[in-house]
Amino acid sequence: MKAYCKLFVKSGNLLFLILFLTILISGCTGVRHLEDGEKLLYKQSIVGVEEANKDALSEQITLTPNTRIPLIGPLGASIYESGENKYDTAEINQDRREYIEKMDKKIASREEDGKSTSKLEMNKKRKLDRLQNKLRNGNFPMRTGTPLAVYDSVSIENSKQKMLTYLNFNGFLKAKVDIETKERQRKVNQKFIISEGPRSYIDSLTLRTGDSTLSNLINASKTKSFLKLGEAYSKDKIDQERQRIESLMKDNGYFNFTKGFIEFDVFFKPNQLDLWVSTVINKPSDKPQHQMYQMDSIIFNSNGSDIPSDTTEYQNVTYVSGLNYYSPKVVDTRLIFRKGDIYNYTNVINTQRQLLAIDMFRYVNINFDTTLIPGKMVTNFYTAPLKKYQITQELGLNVNNNTDSNWPGPFYNLSLKDRNIFGGLEILELNGFAGIEGITKSNSAESSNSNLQYGGNLSLSFPRFITPFPSRKLNLETFNPRTTVSLGYSYTDRREYKRENINGNLAYNWQNLKGNKNYTLTLSDINLIYTPFRSDEFKALLDRLEAQGNTLNLAFEPSFVSSTSFNATLNNDYSNANSPSSFFRYFVEAGGSLLNVTGKGLLNHNKLENYQFLKFQVDYRRYYPLSRERALVLRTNIGIADPYNGRDLPYEKHFFSGGSNSNRAWTPRRLGPGSAFPYLLDDNGDNVKDAEGNLVADRSKDSYRFEQPGEILLELNAEYRANIAGFIDWAFFVDAGNVWKFNDTAPEKPNDAIPLSPGADFKFNRFYKEIAVGAGMGLRFDFSFLVFRFDVGHKIKDPRYAEGERWRKPFQSKNQTVWNIAVGYAF
Repeated sequence: MKAYCKLFVKSGNLLFLILFLTILISGCTGVRHLEDGEKLLYKQSIVGVEEANKDALSEQITLTPNTRIPLIGPLGASIYESGENKYDTAEINQDRREYIEKMDKKIASREEDGKSTSKLEMNKKRKLDRLQNKLRNGNFPMRTGTPLAVYDSVSIENSKQKMLTYLNFNGFLKAKVDIETKERQRKVNQKFIISEGPRSYIDSLTLRTGDSTLSNLINASKTKSFLKLGEAYSKDKIDQERQRIESLMKDNGYFNFTKGFIEFDVFFKPNQLDLWVSTVINKPSDKPQHQMYQMDSIIFNSNGSDIPSDTTEYQNVTYVSGLNYYSPKVVDTRLIFRKGDIYNYTNVINTQRQLLAIDMFRYVNINFDTTLIPGKMVTNFYTAPLKKYQITQELGLNVNNNTDSNWPGPFYNLSLKDRNIFGGLEILELNGFAGIEGITKSNSAESSNSNLQYGGNLSLSFPRFITPFPSRKLNLETFNPRTTVSLGYSYTDRREYKRENINGNLAYNWQNLKGNKNYTLTLSDINLIYTPFRSDEFKALLDRLEAQGNTLNLAFEPSFVSSTSFNATLNNDYSNANSPSSFFRYFVEAGGSLLNVTGKGLLNHNKLENYQFLKFQVDYRRYYPLSRERALVLRTNIGIADPYNGRDLPYEKHFFSGGSNSNRAWTPRRLGPGSAFPYLLDDNGDNVKDAEGNLVADRSKDSYRFEQPGEILLELNAEYRANIAGFIDWAFFVDAGNVWKFNDTAPEKPNDAIPLSPGADFKFNRFYKEIAVGAGMGLRFDFSFLVFRFDVGHKIKDPRYAEGERWRKPFQSKNQTVWNIAVGYAF
């Protein structure tokens, strides 16, 4: 579960000062931790690199300086040393012996009484594992921090040899690495001086197999080879080519082929730089040539440990079942290879992935018997069912920064799952939830209300496409297809209103074979919204917001909202620490298209609001690793939502900006629209004017109290991430963007109050001047299973101010700083 919360402070100056002083006091240069005769590796650099990969060379270094934070020093080393000063292995071993003795007495006592000891034994094992981890890896501060970088000439020499080996393996056969050190006050500044020398390139490529079939197969895929004439020699490319040839062979019937049969002979003359690379495929020791295998019988055993009770033949596959029956017609759509096919390792793995993705089997093992028929293999699937009924419960605190919640509240989730309900590998799932949140009153900045929410959802998923036409071929050609039908209900009870929502959904999901592309076609998403109660005070608030162009009131009108949407994501190994990677998502939605077929008669008769709109959104992210512990991450997020029937959008379909995953210098969903800002109104709802008769702008903290919906979204984000020590990272970020509307807001009558200034609409000649900019810093605590994030954002450019005043001085106003706490990275 992802959880978020926000913390607002009145004085950014004071808190920044306290935070800075606290960290500064804890910092040190690291020298005071040194023992007699030790020196601190303070700075390290690599110079002279022209063609080689400098980051890759850095990875060969085994001793590096401690990460230092400006004006603070090596915080990670300070944390480590504080733990090491209290670390005593003798004390830990003594605690371990005493604990074992105590637990053994308790276990023996329960055994004498004939009682179960499993819980005690489990607790004993957990505690001993923790103590063993403490002995092996140190106490918590030692595991969190990093050891002091004590200069070690042996380690530096080892790093030099590793760098030289790396250079040789990448074509720099005459490279040299020298070391230069300078010492001052027990601090060592050290340089690796690289002399690359001339680089060797591949001048000739040959292939020797002794088997024309293998030669033809490898030569036919020559364009995919990692070894190219004229390119620099690289051992990494050699290793990649070895892996490619092995995969090629295994995907073309050679079941017993391994990388051990592949050799690369490299030849060169002493006085020349060019290299000759020969690829050699050795023959097996017990056969004259490598054997190609063809699929013969395929047997699918789903009985697990049960006694087989039924055998069925379908599409040349034999299905053996026990107590649980699984429709062969459905399982068939998940089998990628068939009888008579040449053995293909990739198809075998993808078949296994598809079967496990159904969430029906505990395991899927695929065994091949090549001893019965020469040149052919018998394929046996062995599976065992997961529990038919599964209950999952979740209890915790819910804090959501996409609402106006000020304090967390308890929640309870219950999930009931029934697998294979109709024998076709379907899953019926019933989810129920209930929760309470602390919320801000709609007309006050004080948190004094609670928000009760409860509801449920019933879904039925099929591991195939359910269509009104024969779809076996479509299911066979699609990876991991799924159809889901769901019906849900939710109820919200607040002091200001009570709201009900009934939702129905029909969706198709599938992936590509690689698994990095995911697609969802929601054929029909229907919502029926009803608000049985709204307080008079809340109605008045909705009317004031409507006058500002905020359509929050539509979220509380009896409504029928239907849409069809398509969502696609492409994850190109995003967050890869070794090479640049990316994430791309696009989303298209057409609202109200169902009404073109059914008409609006029934909706108009029941006085239900209905909407027709088009929505489009693109989210692109790029991850650039700068080193093992540093990265630059960029994001662009663009969206347009247009009600094409002249009416408004459903409130939930608008775009919003601001928050811990958006512009972190603004509170959630409070940025924009455009350069518009609210005017100050008196108690009677009339405009407040200054001495010259001009309307007075309201740029106070309270002016950000309400969400600001938009129809056009533009967000640009950049974040630099680096490690401090252990699982603690820090980041510097810059966020820019805003939301706009297609049309500006104007009073309905000439004499009405003007609650909102012009500037909410999108215009090409000024939108770039209305882009809000925020910047800040943050900490990340990466626990591998989750990332806890703390960010401080500060407004740099606020489009609510007049041109010429939008670039703000640091800490110029009280509401300029926003504190964000969240789980997971922002992007």
